[in-house]
Amino acid sequence: MSTLLEELGAAAAGVADLVGPATVAIGRSGRGSGVVVAEGRVLTNAHNLRDRTTQITFSDGRSEQGSLLAVDTGADLAVLEVDTADVAPVRWADSVPGVGAAVLALSLGHGGARVTVGFVSGVQRSFRGPRGRRIDGGLEHTAPMARGSSGGPLVDLAGRLVGLNTHRLGEGFYLAQAAEPQLA
Repeated sequence: MSTLLEELGAAAAGVADLVGPATVAIGRSGRGSGVVVAEGRVLTNAHNLRDRTTQITFSDGRSEQGSLLAVDTGADLAVLEVDTADVAPVRWADSVPGVGAAVLALSLGHGGARVTVGFVSGVQRSFRGPRGRRIDGGLEHTAPMARGSSGGPLVDLAGRLVGLNTHRLGEGFYLAQAAEPQLA
């Protein structure tokens, strides 16, 4: 049993090294997270934004002012334009993982980078977004998320983006919006 846990821990550490630099904090107070999806582009939840510009803090401590490039408030998604410097964007997964697949949730907050491990517990879940609109296609998972994790990447064990963390269901279950490459 300990070998399995050690292997999972090693995989999580490898993914944290790979995806951690592409994970950012959104806002001066770290109210949310985001992920670099292309050169000069950060994807996050729309509810993390308070204005058309916001501070984006990178894992190396560098902060830049980002500006809103595109938003879909109904889907609670926003793309920000910002100088991402030499940060490698996260790769997109080819497909949505199925029930039982291991996933990792990443975020960047006041305490630095966080990574948690969980499993997909449901696919194609619907939920109400911050404005009360129905959002379809959610991934339900068990990777615990702390305050400020909303908008952070949900990745598979290869570090590929499978979703964007968005909503806590309570009792150990969380929702992520399934990642769609055309948003980048």
